[in-house]
Amino acid sequence: MEAPAAVPGVPPWLNGLADVADRFDAFVLDQWGVLHDGGCPYPGATDCLERLSASGKPIAVLSNSGKRADANRARLVEIGVPIDRLTAIVTSGEATFQAIAADALPFPVRGGRVLLFSRGGDLDIVAGLDVTLVNDPTEADTVLLAGTDMPQRPASDYLALLSVAADRGLPMICANPDITGLAPDGLIAGPGSLALRYEQMGGRVQRVGKPDPLIYESCLDALGRPPRHRVLAVGDSLTHDIAGGRGAGMATVLIAGGIHGPALRAPPDVDDPRPPLARLIDEFGWRPDWVLPTLRW
Repeated sequence: MEAPAAVPGVPPWLNGLADVADRFDAFVLDQWGVLHDGGCPYPGATDCLERLSASGKPIAVLSNSGKRADANRARLVEIGVPIDRLTAIVTSGEATFQAIAADALPFPVRGGRVLLFSRGGDLDIVAGLDVTLVNDPTEADTVLLAGTDMPQRPASDYLALLSVAADRGLPMICANPDITGLAPDGLIAGPGSLALRYEQMGGRVQRVGKPDPLIYESCLDALGRPPRHRVLAVGDSLTHDIAGGRGAGMATVLIAGGIHGPALRAPPDVDDPRPPLARLIDEFGWRPDWVLPTLRW
């Protein structure tokens, strides 16, 4: 997707991050849909990291991954992302772990019984915490939604358990608020979609991650507390990356080739992504400062 000409009312499209990088002291980058597709880095993304790093400006990766920071670090190495160019990796999973450990959530979790949903049965998000894992919602005190195995495991399996939890009034911690996820073969339902359904059942949900401002405070801490208006947040989701970045007082760049890519390439505007982008901005209510087709220098 090439950068189209500027049009009034639509955020300006950049040719590359170099067009605006000099205006900022630090950068917050999303992971999936910006740096990689889950299997390999996007063309130009690694070069962009190298050039940003060469400028001496700190870079934080901020992800709504329900996995902890070290797990994401290992995954980035496996994919081929040069993590030595990054100042910090901040994940919603890590923030959730730390919040449980510090009793910093609105309801108690430590010492209780937790019904955990995670991808592939991963237990890292509770490793070392004073919690007892249970598989039956009738025995749980809290639901912890860190990930799912959808679409391989149908949503109905999760909803059946969540219906029981909601009837019992159990609070839920959603450690990955993404409603839609990006996979190498297309879009999939994210854990956040189950959190929405849980709320519709009458359940209480505490989300940890973008767009909540607290996760951006963790990024600012990791970046050395630069003035927030001198930080550029780059992401592919209007409702998470752009909403979160703007809510934290940062400038924002939307990567058009990420999670909104299918909508921006859809007929009848397949040759011009500006009209569908304008409709998306109107639908979601969040406008980025700039747009990039993909992360590139």
